[in-house]
Amino acid sequence: MNSPKRLLPRQQVENQFDRAALTYDNVAGLQRRMGNKLLQRIGTLQPPADCRIIDLGCGTGDILESLYQKGFTDLVGLDLSSGMIDVARQKAPVDFLHASMESIPVEENHFDLAVSNAAIQWCDAGVAASEIHRVLRADGTLLLNSFVDGTLGQWRDAFLACDQEPRVHLLANIDELKSAFTNCGFAELEVKQHTETSSFESIESMFASIRQLGATNAMSSRKRPMTRIEYNQLTRHFEKQLKDNGVLDLDFIWVELMAKKMAR
Repeated sequence: MNSPKRLLPRQQVENQFDRAALTYDNVAGLQRRMGNKLLQRIGTLQPPADCRIIDLGCGTGDILESLYQKGFTDLVGLDLSSGMIDVARQKAPVDFLHASMESIPVEENHFDLAVSNAAIQWCDAGVAASEIHRVLRADGTLLLNSFVDGTLGQWRDAFLACDQEPRVHLLANIDELKSAFTNCGFAELEVKQHTETSSFESIESMFASIRQLGATNAMSSRKRPMTRIEYNQLTRHFEKQLKDNGVLDLDFIWVELMAKKMAR
């Protein structure tokens, strides 16, 4: 699973989301819907109010805010971006950790429930899965959403049509993600796949939306920014698509995953 193509410089990812912290909530409609599904699953589990919960990759804190309003009293948010945490602090008076889910600064067997919404794709999933397993108590539960391979397929096609290297963040496929969690000891995996299409009425709004989310390519294999010529080629490709279809569509493929840490 640790393909060099997926290696992500921590500082690059952190910088992207720091820059996007103040605009993220304006464009994160899909991520918010994904988070609501996690909240619905938590509702079906009916954990007690003193359940210890960590939100891994908490972003601007929407899930933590909802859990706090529902009466949960032992909440922790973890995020790589200090900018995101600054926004989240304004939504819920809970504890925060400025850290990566690949290295969670918490003792073993601490949490009853871990949630993570649209965040693990920025990590080495195998390393993150092991860390999540470590900090969960026996019989603890993980609820996670993640984008998977196939997301932004139209964007990848556009680069290839322009004879350019696809500058699209490489994502694990569903089998790789499942293996990451089963290999470190999680069991009772339940996985559901979803596909949503976002439509844009202009090239500028499409580019701006990706940028304001902080979801630009952070792979270490990214050699350099696009040249002006390359950018213009890409723009012409999307102009033709916009003329033909009236809108620009981008597909987002994501999975819901629930897993249990089994008692030894």
